[in-house]
Amino acid sequence: MRIVLQRSLIAILGIASIILGIFTLFTYFPPDTYFYVPCLFHLSTGLHCPGCGSTRAVSSFMHGDIIVGLKNNLLIILWGPYLIYRVFIMVFSWIDGKQRFVWSPPISTVIIFLILTMTYTILRNLPIEPFISLFAPVE
Repeated sequence: MRIVLQRSLIAILGIASIILGIFTLFTYFPPDTYFYVPCLFHLSTGLHCPGCGSTRAVSSFMHGDIIVGLKNNLLIILWGPYLIYRVFIMVFSWIDGKQRFVWSPPISTVIIFLILTMTYTILRNLPIEPFISLFAPVE
């Protein structure tokens, strides 16, 4: 009984955190507010990491501005749905007691995602056309 109560409490806290995050991204647009953490990699090197612009992209998607979201971070199309899927699988299997916090995608999926992410990162930092359009707008 105690384990079920602990799992339920953690699940409720997790869902509340997700709802709070969604509310924050929807209510406070990233370029207009001061409390979002800037990309430390971009601040220190001047280069764009794979995640640069992803907060603005998610916020733009939530407001229905798909084009601006894609301009902020095109990689979100690849990572976003997959990460949402994996989190749901992990949470529901953990609540059911079938497994603990296991994040075990197939190794081939990991390799494909790493190759695509590294390629995207390299291309978005090349200062030639057409790759300049992959730059994340710096606010």
